[in-house]
Amino acid sequence: MSTEQTAIVCDDHPIFRGGVVSCLTNGLGIAVVAEAADGESCIAKLKLYEPRILVADLSMPLIDGFGVLEWIGQNQPGIRAFILSMHTDISFVQRARELGAAGFMAKEDAESELAAAINGTKPFYTSESIGRKNRDVMSDLSAYALAEKLRKVSDAERRVLVLLTQSMTSREIAEKLFISVRTVQAHRVSLAAKLGAKGPNKLLELAIRHRDQIIG
Repeated sequence: MSTEQTAIVCDDHPIFRGGVVSCLTNGLGIAVVAEAADGESCIAKLKLYEPRILVADLSMPLIDGFGVLEWIGQNQPGIRAFILSMHTDISFVQRARELGAAGFMAKEDAESELAAAINGTKPFYTSESIGRKNRDVMSDLSAYALAEKLRKVSDAERRVLVLLTQSMTSREIAEKLFISVRTVQAHRVSLAAKLGAKGPNKLLELAIRHRDQIIG
Protein backbone atom coordinates (compact mmCIF):
# COMPACT_ATOMS: atom_id res chain seq x y z
CA MET A 1 0.00 0.00 0.00
CA SER A 2 1.29 3.41 -0.91
CA THR A 3 2.31 5.84 1.82
CA GLU A 4 0.76 8.71 -0.15
CA GLN A 5 -2.34 10.24 1.37
CA THR A 6 -5.05 8.86 -0.88
CA ALA A 7 -8.77 8.62 -0.24
CA ILE A 8 -12.06 7.25 -1.52
CA VAL A 9 -15.33 9.09 -0.87
CA CYS A 10 -18.57 7.14 -0.78
CA ASP A 11 -21.98 8.82 -0.56
CA ASP A 12 -25.12 8.40 -2.65
CA HIS A 13 -25.77 12.15 -2.79
CA PRO A 14 -23.50 13.54 -5.54
CA ILE A 15 -23.60 17.17 -4.36
CA PHE A 16 -22.58 16.28 -0.82
CA ARG A 17 -19.99 13.82 -2.11
CA GLY A 18 -18.51 16.56 -4.28
CA GLY A 19 -18.25 18.84 -1.26
CA VAL A 20 -16.31 16.19 0.68
CA VAL A 21 -14.01 15.63 -2.29
CA SER A 22 -13.32 19.37 -2.43
CA CYS A 23 -12.53 19.47 1.30
CA LEU A 24 -10.05 16.63 0.93
CA THR A 25 -8.33 17.79 -2.24
CA ASN A 26 -8.36 21.57 -1.88
CA GLY A 27 -8.30 21.82 1.90
CA LEU A 28 -6.05 18.92 2.87
CA GLY A 29 -4.12 18.10 -0.28
CA ILE A 30 -5.30 14.50 -0.22
CA ALA A 31 -5.65 12.75 -3.56
CA VAL A 32 -9.16 11.37 -4.00
CA VAL A 33 -8.55 8.35 -6.21
CA ALA A 34 -12.19 7.28 -6.58
CA GLU A 35 -15.78 8.03 -5.66
CA ALA A 36 -18.68 5.64 -5.08
CA ALA A 37 -22.43 5.97 -4.67
CA ASP A 38 -23.17 2.68 -2.91
CA GLY A 39 -21.49 0.18 -0.60
CA GLU A 40 -20.82 -2.52 -3.19
CA SER A 41 -19.10 -0.06 -5.52
CA CYS A 42 -17.17 1.31 -2.55
CA ILE A 43 -15.78 -2.12 -1.66
CA ALA A 44 -14.87 -2.81 -5.28
CA LYS A 45 -12.89 0.44 -5.42
CA LEU A 46 -11.24 -0.22 -2.07
CA LYS A 47 -9.95 -3.48 -3.53
CA LEU A 48 -8.71 -1.73 -6.66
CA TYR A 49 -7.09 1.39 -5.21
CA GLU A 50 -6.21 0.42 -1.59
CA PRO A 51 -6.44 4.01 -0.29
CA ARG A 52 -5.15 5.23 3.05
CA ILE A 53 -8.45 6.92 3.95
CA LEU A 54 -12.14 6.26 3.39
CA VAL A 55 -14.85 8.82 4.02
CA ALA A 56 -18.28 7.19 3.75
CA ASP A 57 -21.92 7.78 4.50
CA LEU A 58 -23.66 5.40 6.90
CA SER A 59 -26.91 5.01 4.92
CA MET A 60 -26.07 3.75 1.44
CA PRO A 61 -27.72 1.45 -1.12
CA LEU A 62 -26.79 -2.25 -1.35
CA ILE A 63 -24.31 -2.29 1.55
CA ASP A 64 -24.42 0.32 4.31
CA GLY A 65 -21.50 1.94 6.09
CA PHE A 66 -21.44 -0.75 8.79
CA GLY A 67 -21.12 -3.43 6.12
CA VAL A 68 -18.23 -1.56 4.52
CA LEU A 69 -16.51 -1.24 7.92
CA GLU A 70 -16.87 -4.98 8.47
CA TRP A 71 -15.28 -5.67 5.08
CA ILE A 72 -12.40 -3.30 5.84
CA GLY A 73 -11.76 -4.97 9.19
CA GLN A 74 -11.51 -8.36 7.52
CA ASN A 75 -9.59 -7.34 4.40
CA GLN A 76 -7.87 -3.94 4.67
CA PRO A 77 -7.55 -3.07 8.38
CA GLY A 78 -4.92 -0.42 7.68
CA ILE A 79 -7.49 1.94 6.13
CA ARG A 80 -8.62 4.85 8.31
CA ALA A 81 -12.36 4.95 7.79
CA PHE A 82 -14.44 7.97 8.76
CA ILE A 83 -18.23 7.79 8.80
CA LEU A 84 -20.34 10.84 7.96
CA SER A 85 -24.04 10.60 8.73
CA MET A 86 -27.25 12.52 9.34
CA HIS A 87 -27.98 9.93 12.04
CA THR A 88 -25.97 10.88 15.11
CA ASP A 89 -27.51 8.64 17.75
CA ILE A 90 -24.81 7.42 20.12
CA SER A 91 -25.71 3.78 19.42
CA PHE A 92 -24.65 4.24 15.78
CA VAL A 93 -21.40 5.86 16.88
CA GLN A 94 -20.61 3.02 19.28
CA ARG A 95 -21.26 0.43 16.60
CA ALA A 96 -18.97 2.21 14.14
CA ARG A 97 -16.23 2.31 16.76
CA GLU A 98 -16.66 -1.40 17.50
CA LEU A 99 -16.18 -2.10 13.80
CA GLY A 100 -12.89 -0.21 13.70
CA ALA A 101 -13.84 3.20 12.32
CA ALA A 102 -11.38 6.04 12.94
CA GLY A 103 -14.15 8.57 13.47
CA PHE A 104 -17.84 9.41 13.21
CA MET A 105 -19.06 12.87 12.23
CA ALA A 106 -22.42 14.49 11.70
CA LYS A 107 -22.77 15.56 8.08
CA GLU A 108 -23.42 19.13 9.18
CA ASP A 109 -19.98 19.17 10.81
CA ALA A 110 -18.06 17.66 7.90
CA GLU A 111 -16.78 20.89 6.39
CA SER A 112 -15.53 22.29 9.69
CA GLU A 113 -14.27 19.07 11.31
CA LEU A 114 -13.00 16.78 8.57
CA ALA A 115 -9.50 18.22 8.72
CA ALA A 116 -9.36 17.90 12.51
CA ALA A 117 -10.52 14.29 12.30
CA ILE A 118 -8.00 13.24 9.65
CA ASN A 119 -5.04 15.20 11.03
CA GLY A 120 -5.81 14.52 14.68
CA THR A 121 -4.21 11.95 16.96
CA LYS A 122 -7.34 10.72 18.72
CA PRO A 123 -7.92 6.96 18.38
CA PHE A 124 -11.55 7.72 17.54
CA TYR A 125 -12.84 11.14 16.52
CA THR A 126 -16.43 12.25 17.19
CA SER A 127 -17.88 15.58 16.15
CA GLU A 128 -19.63 18.04 18.44
CA SER A 129 -23.14 17.23 17.20
CA ILE A 130 -22.96 13.57 18.18
CA GLY A 131 -25.70 12.52 20.57
CA ARG A 132 -27.60 15.81 20.48
CA LYS A 133 -30.16 14.78 17.87
CA ASN A 134 -32.67 12.03 17.23
CA ARG A 135 -34.04 12.25 20.77
CA ASP A 136 -37.48 10.87 20.01
CA VAL A 137 -39.88 8.44 21.64
CA MET A 138 -37.97 5.43 20.37
CA SER A 139 -34.67 6.76 21.70
CA ASP A 140 -36.16 7.05 25.19
CA LEU A 141 -38.01 3.77 25.09
CA SER A 142 -37.90 2.04 28.49
CA ALA A 143 -36.92 -1.59 28.87
CA TYR A 144 -40.42 -2.41 30.10
CA ALA A 145 -42.12 -0.71 27.16
CA LEU A 146 -39.86 -2.52 24.70
CA ALA A 147 -40.58 -5.85 26.36
CA GLU A 148 -44.30 -5.22 25.93
CA LYS A 149 -43.83 -4.42 22.25
CA LEU A 150 -41.60 -7.46 21.68
CA ARG A 151 -44.43 -9.72 22.82
CA LYS A 152 -46.24 -8.84 19.60
CA VAL A 153 -43.28 -9.99 17.49
CA SER A 154 -43.45 -13.43 15.86
CA ASP A 155 -40.62 -15.95 16.12
CA ALA A 156 -39.68 -15.36 12.48
CA GLU A 157 -39.62 -11.60 12.99
CA ARG A 158 -37.59 -12.01 16.17
CA ARG A 159 -34.89 -13.93 14.27
CA VAL A 160 -34.64 -11.07 11.79
CA LEU A 161 -34.53 -8.51 14.60
CA VAL A 162 -31.71 -10.36 16.36
CA LEU A 163 -29.61 -10.26 13.19
CA LEU A 164 -30.39 -6.56 12.78
CA THR A 165 -28.64 -6.01 16.13
CA GLN A 166 -25.49 -7.08 14.26
CA SER A 167 -26.13 -4.43 11.58
CA MET A 168 -26.72 -7.07 8.92
CA THR A 169 -28.27 -6.01 5.62
CA SER A 170 -31.49 -7.59 4.34
CA ARG A 171 -29.45 -9.65 1.89
CA GLU A 172 -27.12 -10.93 4.62
CA ILE A 173 -30.08 -11.81 6.85
CA ALA A 174 -31.75 -13.66 3.99
CA GLU A 175 -28.62 -15.74 3.40
CA LYS A 176 -28.23 -16.43 7.12
CA LEU A 177 -31.83 -17.57 7.60
CA PHE A 178 -32.21 -19.24 4.17
CA ILE A 179 -35.17 -17.07 3.20
CA SER A 180 -35.73 -14.54 0.42
CA VAL A 181 -34.74 -10.89 0.62
CA ARG A 182 -38.39 -10.01 -0.02
CA THR A 183 -39.41 -12.02 3.05
CA VAL A 184 -36.81 -10.23 5.17
CA GLN A 185 -38.05 -6.86 3.95
CA ALA A 186 -41.64 -7.84 4.80
CA HIS A 187 -40.54 -8.81 8.31
CA ARG A 188 -38.75 -5.48 8.68
CA VAL A 189 -41.87 -3.56 7.69
CA SER A 190 -43.92 -5.55 10.20
CA LEU A 191 -41.30 -5.09 12.94
CA ALA A 192 -41.16 -1.34 12.36
CA ALA A 193 -44.96 -1.13 12.71
CA LYS A 194 -45.10 -3.29 15.83
CA LEU A 195 -42.21 -1.52 17.55
CA GLY A 196 -43.20 1.99 16.48
CA ALA A 197 -39.93 2.57 14.62
CA LYS A 198 -40.99 5.19 12.09
CA GLY A 199 -38.58 6.68 9.57
CA PRO A 200 -35.42 5.55 7.77
CA ASN A 201 -32.98 3.57 9.92
CA LYS A 202 -35.17 3.78 13.04
CA LEU A 203 -35.60 0.01 13.24
CA LEU A 204 -31.85 -0.49 12.90
CA GLU A 205 -31.25 2.20 15.52
CA LEU A 206 -33.65 0.49 17.92
CA ALA A 207 -32.06 -2.93 17.34
CA ILE A 208 -28.54 -1.66 18.02
CA ARG A 209 -29.51 0.47 21.02
CA HIS A 210 -31.46 -2.35 22.71
CA ARG A 211 -29.27 -5.22 21.48
CA ASP A 212 -28.76 -6.85 24.89
CA GLN A 213 -32.47 -6.88 25.67
CA ILE A 214 -33.43 -8.19 22.22
CA ILE A 215 -30.85 -10.99 22.24
CA GLY A 216 -31.31 -11.70 25.95
